[in-house]
Order: sequence, then C-alpha cells, then structure tokens
Amino acid sequence: MDRTRYNNIHIWRWDKFLKYRLIVVFLLVALFISIIPTGVFADEKTLPSRIPDSEIGNRIDAYIKEYKDTTAAVSIAVFRGQETIYKTGYGYANIKSNLVVNDETVYEWGSVSKLLVWVSVMQLGEQGRISLDADVKEYLPKGFLTKLQYDEPITMKNLMNHNAGWEDVVFQMCAVDAESLLPLGEALKVTEPRQVYVPGSVCAYSNWGTALAGYIVEQISGQPFYEYVQENIFKPLGMEHSSSSPLYTDNPWIKSKLLENEGYTADLMPIEDGLMYLNIYPCGSAAGTLNDFITFAKALVPDSIGSKRLFNKSETHDEMFSPTLTYPGTDIDYVNHGFWSHEFNIQTLGHGGNTMIYSSYLMIDPISEVGLVVMTDQGNEMIYNRGLPPIIFGELGQMTVDSGREDTSVISNLYYSARTIREGIGKMYTVLGLRMYLDDGNDGFYASLFGLLKMTGKQIAPNTFIVSQKAGAMTMETLDRFSNNTGVKKLSSAYGEALVADNSVKMLLLALVLYAIAILWSSITLISNFAMFLIRKLKKKKKAYDPFKKHQIILCVVVLLPIVVINSVAGMMFSMEALTKDLVPYVIASIVLGMLPLAYAILLFINRKKLLCSKAKNVAYYGTMCMGFMVTFTIYAMEMYKI
Repeated sequence: MDRTRYNNIHIWRWDKFLKYRLIVVFLLVALFISIIPTGVFADEKTLPSRIPDSEIGNRIDAYIKEYKDTTAAVSIAVFRGQETIYKTGYGYANIKSNLVVNDETVYEWGSVSKLLVWVSVMQLGEQGRISLDADVKEYLPKGFLTKLQYDEPITMKNLMNHNAGWEDVVFQMCAVDAESLLPLGEALKVTEPRQVYVPGSVCAYSNWGTALAGYIVEQISGQPFYEYVQENIFKPLGMEHSSSSPLYTDNPWIKSKLLENEGYTADLMPIEDGLMYLNIYPCGSAAGTLNDFITFAKALVPDSIGSKRLFNKSETHDEMFSPTLTYPGTDIDYVNHGFWSHEFNIQTLGHGGNTMIYSSYLMIDPISEVGLVVMTDQGNEMIYNRGLPPIIFGELGQMTVDSGREDTSVISNLYYSARTIREGIGKMYTVLGLRMYLDDGNDGFYASLFGLLKMTGKQIAPNTFIVSQKAGAMTMETLDRFSNNTGVKKLSSAYGEALVADNSVKMLLLALVLYAIAILWSSITLISNFAMFLIRKLKKKKKAYDPFKKHQIILCVVVLLPIVVINSVAGMMFSMEALTKDLVPYVIASIVLGMLPLAYAILLFINRKKLLCSKAKNVAYYGTMCMGFMVTFTIYAMEMYKI
C-alpha cells in the first residue's frame, strides 16, 4: 500500500476515533451527572416530618438552645430501625452539685413503664398462658376484686384500653418510705377503686388497672413482676442499666444514681431528691439510662433484632400493634394493646410518663421505623415531651385533615374528665377536670371554667379537633374526637375521655358556686364586724347588747373552715401517699361542720322573738343561716362525709 495513502487513512481514522471518543466521554459524563443526584437523594432519608436525617441534629440543638434557660436535664435520641440518627444529653441532673448529664444519667420512666406490662402480657399470650379476651378473674385469687358494680366481664383488653370502668386511684398509691411499701397484691387490695363505668363504655386512664395486669403476670409466671421483666425483657435485650423493682433490688446501681439526682419545676425550682416508692409499681416504677431506653424502643420496631428476642413469632408483634380500641363511631385506632395511637403526618404508637421528678416519652412509627425517646428530670415537663414529636413526625393531625365539617353547637355543654374520683371525699378531684365547652360560631369551640382555663378547638375534619391550651411557654395540643353515638356526649383523646356532665357533676359545680357565695358573705361579715369593733374601741363607745352576734360570728368561721379541709385533702391527694385512715379526721370534721348550720338554725328559731335588733341585723342573721346551709350542701355534694 502507498505509504502516503496509508498515513492519510490512518490520520482520518485517528481523528474520527478522537471525535467519537469525545462524544462517548460527553455521554458518559452526562449520564454520570444525571445519576449522581438520584443516588444522593436516594441515600438521603427524611423523617416523617420531611426533615432530612442529616439536619435533625441541628434542629434539635437549636430547639434546646431556645429553651435552655428553663431546662435542667434532658436526654434525647432519634432512631431509624437499629440506627441511632441523633443522640444528645444536655444540662444537669443536679444543678447544685454540677452533675452533668452523660450516658450514666438515670431517669425514671414514669408511665412508659406500662409498656413493659403490655409486652409481658403479649409474651404470655404467645405462649398460650393467657387469653386477652377472658375474664381476668380467671387469673386472680378468688374474691380478689370486691368493688365491682357491673356483671360484664373485665378482660385483659379492657385493662390495655383503660376501659375496665374504674375511677382513679390517688390515696396510698405511693409509700412514704421503703419500710412502708406493700407487696403488690396487698397494695392492689388496699387501693382498689370503685367501678363507676360499665366495662368497655368509657376510656378512663387507670394506673390501677395496669398494675392489676402486672399482678396477673405475677400470678401466671409465679415470680414477682420485676423479676419477670428482668428475665424476659431486660436481659434478652442487654439492658444492664435498667430497673423495674419498686425497691431497685433488681439493680442497686440504679438506686445509687437516682439518689445523686434532683428534680425541678418548669422554672428550675428544685422539687426534691430521693426515690419514689410506688405501691402499685408495675404502672410506673421503671428507671434507667437513655441508652437502655433506646434499646427498648428499638425492640418495639417490628421484625427488629430486639423484637425477635422478645417474641418467638413476628405475628405476636403485629398483633400487639393492631387496634384493640377505636375512636367511638369510627374505625380509627385509639389504643393498640396498651400503646396509645397519635396522628401526625403519620400514625405513631407510644406512651408518655410523669413522676413527681421525671418525665419521659417513647414514640415510634412502625412503618418508617423512626422513633423518638425523651427523658427529663422535670416533673410534667412539656417543652421537650410535647414539643419534639412534631419535629420528628410532623404536625399533629395532618394525616386527619379533611374538608368536611360538622355543626359544633351540639358540643356546647359542661364536661368532666372520665379519669376522676366519683365518690367519697376524693370527689373534689372531679373539679380539676371540669370544662365548659362552647361553640365559637366558626366550626370550632372554646372552653373555660370561671375564666381561669382557656382552650380552643379547631375542627380539622368532621367532629375532629386540634385542641390547644397554653401551658407556660408552650402551647399544648391534643387531637380530640367528639361522639354522641352511645347517647353520651364525649370528647376522646390520647390518655382518656371527657364526658358530658351528669346530674351528680352538675350538683358539684352548683355546690362550688354556692360555697363561693357563702365564703364571700362570711368574709364580708367578719371583716365588717371587726371594723365596727375597732371603731367602737377608738371612739370608746359602749357595745349594744346583742347575745346572738357571737353565734353569727362562729357560723361565719365555720363557713370558712371547709377550705382548710379541702386544701389538706387536696395536698394528700397530690402527694399520693395518704393512707385511708389519714382521711378519717377530715371526714369527721366535715360531718361536724355540715351539722353546725343546723344547730345555728335551731338557736335562731328559739331566740327569734328575743332578738331586739334592727331588720337589717335580722336579715344578716337569716342570711348567715342560709350561707351555713350552703356549706352543708357543699359537703353533701362533694361527699366529704365518707371515704
């Protein structure tokens, strides 16, 4: 071949090769560029709130910084499946001692402990040792329940759903010290509440009902509940820094760490240090570190490593997360085998907890496997326990938003919290749960009681409301659903229901209004009499003879004395340590105070013709008599005459 021609052909082929190579490279680069973002975004996961995983740390850090001036100690973790996305601890478990939060900081779980009960029950159910639909009396000693008012059976599902029908328990719920702590069975008998609702009809949060479920675990397993938890939950999960014993005998290290801590109010005032001795302990005695809390939470993710250590069958976990109670008149999950359902951008399952010193929250989305755990050393803490879930899971109620609306005028009425005490001297507890809901004329409602409480309800779907209440620096929100399908108006939300007031509750409110009038009258009477006494002394005037005046003054004092009784009993209720016998003096005092107006009336009737005084004074005497009978009515309506 001609060399020149060969060279020309070679050069042409080489140029052509370079040209096509550039095209190929260009195409490869273009393909590479188009693929890279897709790969990056596929790896960049987002939380249900649509915040990228990589940003959540900065968001929570900024949130802590915003509220750091009112934060004592807080430990937080966010996870997806078995991966911890973010974990932090901030502040001091004991400010005075400069005890900085770290991985060994121990917190009480509070009512999150109830999840240990429900996991235990599901384990026994999986083994065929308990039926969730059987009458619980089958698993209890004969005659154990003595205050049942209805023939309908109480099942384990009723205990899980908090609708077995019991009123609340506050007296002797806790012991003063370790020596006073009662065995679980005895504690349940001593504190047994009255059954005031038909089983299955009303969701009224019950610590006692959960403790009873823990006792049933004891009866079936043949070992103390805390030992069962150690052997079947804590040890399989490797939770070496947790305890569920009321005396911390299963892990003394927990006790030593708790004794180092101190609790605080929302504005960082020290509450107390020391230990909580809970008589009905399965409902709230667990304590441990954040790392162990995370471990337990991760085990609640379906088909996780931890779940397989808790249950032999994945179907058991699936059943545990299925609903056992739906909102009245709907098919929407309300309670899932003891786990409360919450509706953000997605549905989450979990539980919150509070003790006198600590607060906690555990919440997971079973679908995305995203979870949040929060622990603080501030009782009834809301900044983190209420404020963080929307950052992780989205705004409350978003998965429920609907364009439909219902007439809210039917809601207008007086309501009370179903979680209350309906009989006896503790009935004053009902006052705390009173709400007057009124139609706002704009598809919503507002609530108040004597102008002291202010709540608003915004309708986001038919008969579904976001209810907002100001609580310190936070606006606390709940999702409430109104129903009237059973003939009883109620508003249902996580942790219980509010019921329309019956005649007994209305009488209680009437008694409070009348008693307030009696207090005002008696206070003015005493002040005016004291003022006239001073004037006479200053002017050195002789007092006109009026033998009945002293009886009026005595009765005015009697009218004010129930305030002392009410305040004392309320303090005992708040402490949750009072024995039943401690209430006897207050019951006797209430009976005496309730009878004294009758004695005054008899004296007034006997001396009516001997009273040589003006018509104004006669009106004052008879008016004071009426005020006294208002006290009698108040004592009767509040049932302060019985335990």
